[in-house]
This record gives sequence, structure tokens and C-alpha cells, in this order.
Amino acid sequence: MTKKKHPFPWIAGIILMLSLGLVLWPLFRQGFFVADDGEWMVIRLSAFYQSLASGQFPVRFLGRLNNSYGYPVANFLYPGFLYIGSVLHVAGLSFVDAIKVILGVSVAGGALATFMALRSRFKTIPSIFGMMSFVFSPYLLYDLYRRGSVGEVLGIFAATIALFSLTRGLVWLMAPAVAFLIVSHNTVALIAGLAIGVLILVHPQRLAMIISAAWGVGMSMFFWLPALVEKRFVRFDTTIVSNPSYYFINVENAVLLGVGVIISLAIILGFFKKLTKLDKVMTLLALLGTLLSVAISAPFWSIPLLGKLVQFPYRFLVLSVLFGPWVVALASEKVRGWQQKLFGVILLIVFSHGTITQLTDIRFVERSEGYYTTNEATTNVANEYMPLWVTDIPLSRPVETLEVIDGDVEILHRTFLGEYIKVDVDAKMDSVVQINKIYYPGWGITLDNKLMPINYQNPLGVMRVEVPAGTHTLVAIFRETPLRLFADVASILCVIGYFIFVKRLWRSVT
Repeated sequence: MTKKKHPFPWIAGIILMLSLGLVLWPLFRQGFFVADDGEWMVIRLSAFYQSLASGQFPVRFLGRLNNSYGYPVANFLYPGFLYIGSVLHVAGLSFVDAIKVILGVSVAGGALATFMALRSRFKTIPSIFGMMSFVFSPYLLYDLYRRGSVGEVLGIFAATIALFSLTRGLVWLMAPAVAFLIVSHNTVALIAGLAIGVLILVHPQRLAMIISAAWGVGMSMFFWLPALVEKRFVRFDTTIVSNPSYYFINVENAVLLGVGVIISLAIILGFFKKLTKLDKVMTLLALLGTLLSVAISAPFWSIPLLGKLVQFPYRFLVLSVLFGPWVVALASEKVRGWQQKLFGVILLIVFSHGTITQLTDIRFVERSEGYYTTNEATTNVANEYMPLWVTDIPLSRPVETLEVIDGDVEILHRTFLGEYIKVDVDAKMDSVVQINKIYYPGWGITLDNKLMPINYQNPLGVMRVEVPAGTHTLVAIFRETPLRLFADVASILCVIGYFIFVKRLWRSVT
């Protein structure tokens, strides 16, 4: 009688815990580490939570940001970590700690999912090497501590769940994994999503996986459909965020390529013809990620759409993070005896060097919670999600949320609650009042319960409304448009459809 192979040996658990301890210890320090986007993400989370707490759902317009004029950044940029962070904040965590938890759990969860995916194909030792390749991936650590890209790290975690679903044949898991990936990060969803699509096409359960993935796309429709359709309202298509030629991996930052993956690719390519179809696809995807991140791929980056959607060539290293572990495990499987031991020693040296490179000189700042909850920055690079009708970007906050532009109006009573504004006014004559919030479809203004036309043809793109003489109640509120409501309902229906799909799936199995 043969002993059944345990899917998660104790030695792997010990190595996983030690590895995570080495790379995640900075998250346990007081304060927040200094990164390109890290504190911006904390600020955005606090503004998102404030809009959510005031009743806006789904959250699309962050009224506190942009010097309190607000703008619709949450309608376009990966809201996944914002909803998760809001739940964690309700549970009692500060906004800083909520971001740290998301980052830590994403790395730990991604490592665990990667190991379990590898175990579907490899023995324990190759799987451990592959898992360590993920944990110590220089680009993952760079994303974590240098860029502070919460969305990208969360998106990588979501992608590992999709890979786990594929390698284990868990059709039911593909749908939530795809939905999670789409809302986690726009660019990672594009890059990893296309790669996962290729793997689905070569999967033995191709049809079932395609259907499950389609449910996932539908479940996330509340986010991606309005983002795609309403992109025409903002500056994204006319704004150059970066010049891709400046962001290739070069000699100075070559460590981000992952030396362990490069060595493994060199070993595996010698056995390429003997590999299985799945192994070949995994290897080619890891190789593709490496090639598209270096200057040799410059001709491809002359395609305007590629630069617009991905922005930074080094982002393709996401493929190396995701599929590099498979290549490392393959290489470990191909080498035998003393060669495998030597390969393991080389990997440990490489992992140590990459980790030291990324974890040295991490600086921390300690700020009060108020710094994040009152900060009114836009939290993006080039105002690419500012509405087109805003010609003058606000440089300071307005003195009042509501002001009189023309005429004579006395404000009797006011209620300002996020994206809900209610004021009782006494107009001595026909007047014009200005609500210092940038107009975006979804804003509506009523005067004594009568819908009023909104004039936003001014440099700031803020809302103005005519108020006739007399006493009135003016209400301005941000709500869903018909398109967004359709997307919301479609997402709910797809969730219901998914559970029906899973029920039938279980019935067919049993």
C-alpha cells in the first residue's frame, strides 16, 4: 500500500513561514514606508471610505480629493483594495495598517497559491524552489517597497488564485478569481488576464473554464463597463503619462529580471522540445515577460495603444513573477543529484542578493491618522482622470462648498455629507449659486424637488444652478447613471448565475 502524497508537506510550511518573515518584516514596523505611491494609496483609501460611509455605493466620485472639488478617480482605477481596506477599517484597523495587511496577505496568499499550483505538477523540492522564487521575486518586492503599488500586488495575488484554479482543475474557482483580478489592478488584469486566457485555451476543461471565466468578467461589470464607456469623458486618451522608452530594465536595475528565473530559463530551453504543452506555455509566458521589459522589445512599444495601456515596460515582469516559479520548478526537476544541490545553493544566493537589494534603505515616516484623512491630493500622476471640461486644475480648496455667483442669497440651513448636499436658501432676487464640486455624470440638482439644469461650462468645471427669488430647498446628490445602474444589476445577475452554474457543476460531478 503506497503512502498518499500530502499536498502541503510540513517542510514547505516551515520554509514558507521563514521566507515570508524575511520579506514582510518591514510591514510590522511603526509608521509607513516611503514609496512612490504608497501614501497616495492610503490617502485614496481614506477618501474612498468617507464617500462609502456617506452612502455612495458603488463608490465612483471621491469628493474630498482634488482640493475638495472631487473627481471620479474611483470610477476608473482598481477599486478592489479600496473596498477591502474599507472593511478592514470598519473592523478597527487604521488606514495605514489596512494597507499593510492587504500587502502582507497578498504576498502570503500568492505564495501559498503558487505552491499549491506547483504541487499539482511537481514534487516537494521543485515546488519549494518555485514558491521561494515567488516570495523573493525582486520585482514583487520592488512593487511592494519601492513603488508601494497596492493594486499591482493585490492583482498578482488574484492571478495566482486563477493559476491555482487552472492547475488543480477547480472550474468553480476561476470565476471569482477573474472578477477579483479585474477589480484589483487595471494593467495587471490586462497582462495576466491575457496570459490566463492562453492557459485556458490549452486546458483539458477548456469549455468549462471559459464559461467560468466569463461569469467572472460579468461579476466585475459594475467596474469595467462604466470605466470603458465613460473614458471619453476624461483626459486619459489625450494624456501621456509616461514615455515607455525611459522605463526599460537596464544594467542598473537588471536585478529586477530575477536572476533565478533567467538561469532557469537557460536550463529549460535546452529541454524545450521534450516539455509538455503546459510546461511550454508556462515557459514562453515567463520568457515573454522578460523580453517585453527590456530594450530589445522597443519596436513593439512604438505601438501607441501598448504604451497607453501598460505605460511602463517593466510591468510585464508580472509575467515573470507569476510564471517564473513554474520555470524554476521545471529547472529543479531537470537537474539531478549534486547538480540539483548546486542549483539550490545558487538559487539561495540569488534570492538573498535580490532580497537585500530591495529591502535595504527602506525609510519610514510616522504621521497622524489626520494627515491621511484630511489630505486632498488627486493621488494620480498626470490628472488623467480629470473630466475634459475642467480646464483649470484647482490649486487650492474653495472657501465654501456653496457660494453665490450672481444675485443675493441667504443660506438658512445646510447639510454637507459626502456627495450629498442639502441647503435651504432665501433668494432676495433671481440668483446663481455655485456648488464647488466638479461636475461628472451622476450629479443631479433639484430645487424644491424639481430637477434643475446644471451649468458646468466654467474653467473649474464646477456646478452652477439658477435660483429664482424666494425660499427654496436645494439638493445636490451624486447617483448612478442608467449605464452604471445597468452594469450594477448585470453584476448582481452574474453573481446569481455563477452560483447556479456552480450548483449544476457539482451535480454533474456527483
